[in-house]
Amino acid sequence: MSSITKRHVPTSQLLGEYLTFVPTPQQVDHFKADMRTLNPTLLRDSIREGVQVQALQQIPIPEQRLVIHRIYTRKVKEFSSIYPFVFAVENALRSVLADYLEERFGRMEWWTLIRNARQNGQTYTAFPNILGTPVNPAFVKAVWRVFDNMVNPQQINNVTGNNKTDEFYYCLTLGDLWTIMQADWPLIRDMFATDAVLGFTFTKTMFNDTLRVIKETRNELFHSSPIKDRKKIVDACERILNGLQFHLGDYDHDLGAAQYVRVPATVARAQRHVIPAR
Repeated sequence: MSSITKRHVPTSQLLGEYLTFVPTPQQVDHFKADMRTLNPTLLRDSIREGVQVQALQQIPIPEQRLVIHRIYTRKVKEFSSIYPFVFAVENALRSVLADYLEERFGRMEWWTLIRNARQNGQTYTAFPNILGTPVNPAFVKAVWRVFDNMVNPQQINNVTGNNKTDEFYYCLTLGDLWTIMQADWPLIRDMFATDAVLGFTFTKTMFNDTLRVIKETRNELFHSSPIKDRKKIVDACERILNGLQFHLGDYDHDLGAAQYVRVPATVARAQRHVIPAR
């Protein structure tokens, strides 16, 4: 089952089905402003939650929109809290993979061999091994395709020329990382903690299923789609990070305790500002 809520919610459905009262003309105008500016699905879920916990029925009708906005804001914060976990996974995979493959191949810039072969008209089948380490042809093909699909001039410039080290890894999307790693699981498996340490058998199927959840989540976060099953996503992130010696619990605790300097808003609230409700 998907962890993402994808349905778009029509304005008429929000007003007609989920409100617990008949709004006044002014309230209709305010809700229409909400629906033009806020995420409609998240707004729908906020109204539904207020109804389910009977928060809306227990307060005066004029204040019900205020409750809905508070629920909405909390849901936005929950939504935002997922990003640091996905960020941690992507960066951990990129950094650990770079160090791990340097150990396996003996050179950080092993990828330049494939880059040069491609430029010289060879095919990925020219690499039964990389610097003496046997590799699956699918692994070489996955690396090859990164260069085939590279169109950003800055990326191309970063991986071109001599004196290169780990520039290749910073051109990889999460999808690229996943494709390269799953292409030769016997090569990659030892990058993670052992099954005995993890307490389960970390198979290629489990790796793929886990990365699928994380990649889908990352895409939806960047498209501002509400997240439905946060526990499933956190479990997926923890599975990967735990295997890379990264403790998600302590990281989450530090995130909760972290203080940062907010950039203050400078526009004074005026009567025309109807969002959020006050």
